Amino acid sequence: MLMYNFSSSSKEEITVIGQYNMTEIIGYGSCGYVKLAHHRLTDTTVAIKLLLKKQLESHEIENEVAIVKSVRHPHIIRLFQVMEDENCVYLVTELATRGHLLGWINKSPCSRLFEYEARRLFKQIVSAVHYLHVNGIAHLDLKADNILLDASRNAKISDFGISIRVTPGQLLKGVCGALIFRPPEMFLNKMFDGYKVDIWNLGVLLYMMTTGKFPFEGSKLVDIRIQVLEARYTSPLYLSAMGRDLLSKMLTVDFNQRPAIEEIMEHPWLSLGVGFGLLPDEPLPSKLDPIIVTVMCDMGYNVADTEKAIQDRAFNEAMGTYLVIQEHLKESARRVELKTMPFALPPCTTPEDNSTSPLSPRRRSAFSARHNAFSLSSEFQLHDDDEQLPLKRARSASLPFLPLYTLQSSSSSLMWGQDSFSSLGTLESLHSVENTLPPGQPQGEAIAPSWNIRQGWRRVANRIVAIFRRLCCCVKAPK
Repeated sequence: MLMYNFSSSSKEEITVIGQYNMTEIIGYGSCGYVKLAHHRLTDTTVAIKLLLKKQLESHEIENEVAIVKSVRHPHIIRLFQVMEDENCVYLVTELATRGHLLGWINKSPCSRLFEYEARRLFKQIVSAVHYLHVNGIAHLDLKADNILLDASRNAKISDFGISIRVTPGQLLKGVCGALIFRPPEMFLNKMFDGYKVDIWNLGVLLYMMTTGKFPFEGSKLVDIRIQVLEARYTSPLYLSAMGRDLLSKMLTVDFNQRPAIEEIMEHPWLSLGVGFGLLPDEPLPSKLDPIIVTVMCDMGYNVADTEKAIQDRAFNEAMGTYLVIQEHLKESARRVELKTMPFALPPCTTPEDNSTSPLSPRRRSAFSARHNAFSLSSEFQLHDDDEQLPLKRARSASLPFLPLYTLQSSSSSLMWGQDSFSSLGTLESLHSVENTLPPGQPQGEAIAPSWNIRQGWRRVANRIVAIFRRLCCCVKAPK
């Protein structure tokens, strides 16, 4: 279990491991911890989990490494690279900037999530658990501490320290996971189904998300044990009837009667709102991205070595750099949004200015700045302490200009981003406001000469032309 903390003010000295500068600790676990790190070639922020060899058996480390190498799903934390020295094994992963779900719930105004938000996150978690079960993996430690949130508040399952590969129908023996998340079969020291343990954990997790409390609490182990064995919990007041029905099915004492993950996905509570869409996995690339290849060639990497590393799933330095750049590009694309047009436009240009320059200098500079924001940072310089690294790692690289294309829907209408060009709908209201008389204003004083009226209409027309020029420049429809 890894407890993430991004509010720590204490900073440790920078530690260099491979191409990464590790700084402060952001998470603690029973057999390791997580550090914040920066990929020096791209200045991308990542997280590095340190597995301490002195506190873990070699087979435990090998098991976790093998599982995190094999999984790739939108709602499972992504692995970039694996490194090792005499003391630790380092897992370089993406950074979930909003921390874990438990902290997010505690910081919410009501110390719980509203049902629509809980449903959105729960769908994502269920989708990832379904992916794991289809691939023969039981997580066995699904809890709020191990559900991380990225910058867009999307769920990411993490920490596969006690996960295990199982076959359908295979039963396991032992006790694992947090006490308040353990199912009845573990309290009875019976053989258990790893998949059904995950379902019980999902029930406890859903209860906590919607109430901010755990369903089974007590000051003594015996009190918790009795409540778990009887599935005795207070029905959550903040959950709808369908939500409570799903909860009761997941918190079924007999694991043979507990539903499988496919049955959970078919429950009507998960179909409310947007509906349950099973997200596909994200396999590693079969073909190299030419843009990323160009960047890595400028850094000094060999294309053949990079391609072989990805095909072999080596998760070495070349593959790690490729995946970090790929993630950097995805994050940049997510941040690209068409901005709302300002209500107050700059003064209209004269017909002579319009004939020679479609856009004013101010608009041209702003348009250029927006285009530059779409590309990866043009500098990939190493720090001053890179003198011992190969010379090729000191090179810098830049990406070519990437134009923004907007897809066209089946109705041939352009699909805009959020809040895009919302001011177009206000043109009519703008005109009506400008030509509406103040109350009590004499009618004769409000009427301007016909020349002023023509000038006013010309000004409005110029504004409309300027807006559509900006539309044509900002969006390029496919041919």
